[in-house]
Amino acid sequence: MNKLNIHQEYKTYYTAREQPEIVEIDRAAYISILGKGSPGTVVFYEKKKAIAAFAAALEDKYVRTSSAFTSNIVEIFYWFNEEEVGYVDIGHFYTTVDLELLYYRIAIRIPDFITDKEIKKVAKERPDISFANDFQYFSYTAGTCVQLLHMGPFAGELETLPVLQQFVADNGFRKSGMHQEIHLTNFEVGQSQTHLQTILRDCVTKQN
Repeated sequence: MNKLNIHQEYKTYYTAREQPEIVEIDRAAYISILGKGSPGTVVFYEKKKAIAAFAAALEDKYVRTSSAFTSNIVEIFYWFNEEEVGYVDIGHFYTTVDLELLYYRIAIRIPDFITDKEIKKVAKERPDISFANDFQYFSYTAGTCVQLLHMGPFAGELETLPVLQQFVADNGFRKSGMHQEIHLTNFEVGQSQTHLQTILRDCVTKQN
């Protein structure tokens, strides 16, 4: 029985070059959990660990069926409330506003046939998973985006994001949605970050 591998099925979604580029991202469905505050806190990593467990529980529901699938790449959507802090461009996303005001959504992509009803059902069946009742279905169409592949520690993004911002400005775009990070390499607290590969992706629109 063939198992749907989400990462292979949507290979272009999980692929980026080390140089900035413009891409079109279609609608995607996710299992997700919301949070607020600086990434890297204890609760942030607890939620990141919990979503991996919840996604595995979803996989188990279909493991012996024709709908069997696998998906385990964690990604995170970040945004600020612009009514509260104003417009924040890509290059200054992590440096100009107090990160305690940052909102985030930790997510793992799922097959289109999984619904919010299925997610709620798994939450009831698996109360042993932390934050089980906080997981929710999320659907998002990013549309026109700029992206690049960041290699190495997360702290290095402070140098990489301005490169992406310059590309945006040079091509007549402006940031128009959430900042997205796709963690192609799994990372847990205490591990080395030198080997990390992270896609940095931002929705953009043409300047008026």
